[in-house]
Amino acid sequence: MTRARRCRRKIVGWDCNPPDPFPGYGGMVGLGQDAAQLANGDWLVLFHAGYWHISLATPYVVAEPTLRKWHERGFRDIDAPRGGRIMAVRSDDAGHNWSKPWTVYDGTWSDTPVGLTRLANGELLLFVNQQASWYGLSVAPPGHLPVNTRIGVMRSADDGNTWTEPAWLEMPCPFYQRAHAQAEVLPDGAILYPTYAADGAGTLHGAIHRSDDAGRSWRLLSRIERDDGQDLDEPSLTLLHDGRLMMLSRLDAAVWYSADDGYTWQLSHHAPFAPLKAHRTAVLADGTVVCWMTSNGVLRVSWSQDGGATWATDGDGLPLALDADFYGYPGGFLLGDESVLVVYYDAANQQQRTSIWMLRFRLNALRSKLEILPGADAGPVAETLPGTEELDADAADHPSE
Repeated sequence: MTRARRCRRKIVGWDCNPPDPFPGYGGMVGLGQDAAQLANGDWLVLFHAGYWHISLATPYVVAEPTLRKWHERGFRDIDAPRGGRIMAVRSDDAGHNWSKPWTVYDGTWSDTPVGLTRLANGELLLFVNQQASWYGLSVAPPGHLPVNTRIGVMRSADDGNTWTEPAWLEMPCPFYQRAHAQAEVLPDGAILYPTYAADGAGTLHGAIHRSDDAGRSWRLLSRIERDDGQDLDEPSLTLLHDGRLMMLSRLDAAVWYSADDGYTWQLSHHAPFAPLKAHRTAVLADGTVVCWMTSNGVLRVSWSQDGGATWATDGDGLPLALDADFYGYPGGFLLGDESVLVVYYDAANQQQRTSIWMLRFRLNALRSKLEILPGADAGPVAETLPGTEELDADAADHPSE
């Protein structure tokens, strides 16, 4: 058994601490999940609960070719009058025990958490993906949400006990807007959030939204298009120690930089992550950027000590496998001891019955090894831990041209 199998922990799932049944729940949890450490030290995990990869509210309108493909992959006909919902669990003992799941938000259409950020004042920002009940069509059917997907922002000032209604972000393109990222806070207190949007023609474009009042209101700061005509999908933001912003995007792991707080962007090079999906980043005290992600079908980790110019890889030139058993699609956050808590899901059983897992890792002091940490709690920093699995990394150069 690998160290990941010994150290990971299932915190909620169809067969472990499951949500109470509700119309539209079929045993699927995850795909959208994220976590934050609260001001009182508790850990909060938010996740999607429904019946499949896309838990549409019923009745739905889906193009017949799309619906056939979905059924082949596990989609089921189920009564779900409000689709999937956002739920949460909480731990007050560093992940050893978790509360029973409760509902955070259940809108008219299907809802998924796509980012959770705690601000310096302790308030929480939750970014919500709301999926309309139509798919594979060029325009919305009568009586349905007019856009295929939209992103909203909810706020909590009491450690996630109560939340505001979503404030919907401006649509940079008319067809849909989606996201999978955490917000980035600038030194002046402004908050940036990256999304991607479709214009109906099939090409995905990036967008940056900005708030200057702690997430209460938002404006569209910039739209980002690639000159090569490729998709700009699932962008993330990372504030580097030199003041630049770095953006990574799916699937080709394109690395972008901005020197003007996200207003303009330049595509620099590609990281060795492709195909990259659902990545998150954190910056350590020495400026090292840590990235955890789904790549080549499993949960992986890489890091950069030069602002994203080069990245650590294994002997095959890939990011290091953190948990090779599972697909991942992770969320998570950086703890005070500079370890990273990752929450991810297993995509099992054709995504009909799934589970959410947690695992903790950190880099050694020399930034040469990945340490998978024993136990669920974040203990004191140590150079090495007895029994800790250490995964070596080779520094791979990737030119900026």
